[in-house]
Amino acid sequence: MRTGRPSRLRISGTSGIRIEKTPLQMLAHFQNRGVVSFFLGFLLCYGIVAAYLRSKCYRDPSSVFFRPESARVLTYSAFRKAQAQRFADLAAAQVPAKWANSTVPELCVGIASVSRHGFSYLRETIGSILEGLDVLERQRIYLVVFLAHTNQSEHEDFRQPWLLNMADNLPTYPSDAETIGRVRQLEIDGGYEAHARKQKIDYAILLDECAKANPKYTMTLEDDIIALDGWYHRAIRALQTATRKTEELGRDSFLYLRVFYDGRLLGWNSEEWPTYVASSIAVLILEIAVLAAFRWRIVPIRKALVYPIVFLIGGVCTPMLVGLFFAAGRNCMLPKAPGVHLMHKYGCCAQGLIYPQRQVLDHLLPLYRGTHDGHAAVDTFLEDWANNHDSLRWAITPVLIQHVGGKSSHGAGDQELGSLTDNMPFDYSFEMNDPVELAKQHQMWIAEMRG
Repeated sequence: MRTGRPSRLRISGTSGIRIEKTPLQMLAHFQNRGVVSFFLGFLLCYGIVAAYLRSKCYRDPSSVFFRPESARVLTYSAFRKAQAQRFADLAAAQVPAKWANSTVPELCVGIASVSRHGFSYLRETIGSILEGLDVLERQRIYLVVFLAHTNQSEHEDFRQPWLLNMADNLPTYPSDAETIGRVRQLEIDGGYEAHARKQKIDYAILLDECAKANPKYTMTLEDDIIALDGWYHRAIRALQTATRKTEELGRDSFLYLRVFYDGRLLGWNSEEWPTYVASSIAVLILEIAVLAAFRWRIVPIRKALVYPIVFLIGGVCTPMLVGLFFAAGRNCMLPKAPGVHLMHKYGCCAQGLIYPQRQVLDHLLPLYRGTHDGHAAVDTFLEDWANNHDSLRWAITPVLIQHVGGKSSHGAGDQELGSLTDNMPFDYSFEMNDPVELAKQHQMWIAEMRG
């Protein structure tokens, strides 16, 4: 039995039979046209958004739009390298301002450097640390550079005039036969375990030399980094913030402030996928609830927002947008806010860490002196210890230094002429720094300090 009103036939003398549609059929026809038009409009907007994200997110290694050949171009780092080289050239001819040894330094900067067999980043590293510092800033910094060889003449920069004139202290290994013999054997072995063991000995010597000057903080840097203009005043302010936040948490001290972290590790992490799925479902449920409320309460919207469009929004459009959100990358879509944050995970590596001197004396020196561990490099070893002791670890965003070394000091991942590689720690946002703006902010800090 047929229900509803059938289509009516009308006979035309000139054109034959013509079928007239019922109002219900005409409404369905217009609804289908509306759904198609809506979806085509959505696809157009989706394409525009995707094109925008493609141009914006190419520096995010967690993004499908990531373009490593463009993202790894050293733009700001190259600018700072040139400044650092000029500073080192001048320092080779004339001794620049140095630590005022009549005062207790605010910060000891310690760098342990090992030969890279004909290639060195040390000159640019030290130059970028010192270039642009005001005399008052430099006088508050005690710079220790340790050429970590039993025979220091093996290092490319041994007795270079610029190094002698820029460093405040150039220590050597202790002269006792036991230490020299142990380190020399580790140098001969040369494998990863030997490197991991020797690295802890080197850090103990570096921290001990800093401790002799009794600084308020000690910063350890690797010898293949570039520091931005104004790193010192940003570090001091970040340390003050970290101290305040530590007290707000009811703690009396923190282990370190991280001034560099690997941007590759801050993407969508597999252990957090349950959170991502739950958040996506919550967005979909909320969206459907809002659409249902609009249809129920607002009559004009009810007529436009027909059920096929609702199903299209919830079943097709929203999943496509969620997928694009994740595909664009976490660093691009949810970048870390500027400031000081806890970073107990994904905080690789040891390119730059600042420790309160209390931590150095109470924990780090005894830890590095007393261990014979050869299974973990300093960064992993320290993180394991910090996790076991529930130590607070802060990080500053944006980072203050960039890792530019592509040639390893212990035979892992060596590259021709030290070129950048896919597996090296790197912060992609660092290269977007504006040298003019950073210099302006640095001068404002100097004026404030002197005023």
